Amino acid sequence: MKKNTTITLLILLVILLLTALIVYFVQQRNAERTLLGSEAGTAFHYSTSTTNFTDFDGNQTNLTQFLGKTLVVNSWASWSPASVNELKLLTTVAKNYKEQGVVVIGINRAETRTTAEAFLTTLGLTDEVLLIVDADDRYYGVIGGFSMPETVIYDTKGNIVKHKRGQITEAELTLVLDEALAQTE
Repeated sequence: MKKNTTITLLILLVILLLTALIVYFVQQRNAERTLLGSEAGTAFHYSTSTTNFTDFDGNQTNLTQFLGKTLVVNSWASWSPASVNELKLLTTVAKNYKEQGVVVIGINRAETRTTAEAFLTTLGLTDEVLLIVDADDRYYGVIGGFSMPETVIYDTKGNIVKHKRGQITEAELTLVLDEALAQTE
């Protein structure tokens, strides 16, 4: 092969690789925009005019980092008797579905972190569920909540697969999760 032909082929290969990289990054950015515009993205998004979600260590938490995963999000409060069983169920589900990449988030409704923590200590929960304080109760408002507790299951595209108002059973939750996970395979 002539030297000019080899150089030409190398240049074409470099151009092809650069084009592939650009296409990849554009697709990734478009997928991220789609997730941010999804139902889950809208529910998790916060503006600078509101208090961000915080974890139980007081750290601000951006829940959009979990977009792209199958999510179980539960609104709970210490004053809701049904939240006791629901939080225990969520811990079990989080353990059972951890290997499949399911993220379980418990969002406390507008209580102080101290009140929520005191309630949780009586339950003896593990750290399998990501527990969040929503001081503004914004998430509950965005999902149109009107009963307690409320559980929303999102698929990997951020779409609501199920919105259960009131207590959810283990059978109901596992059925919905199994169906959502089967669609992602």
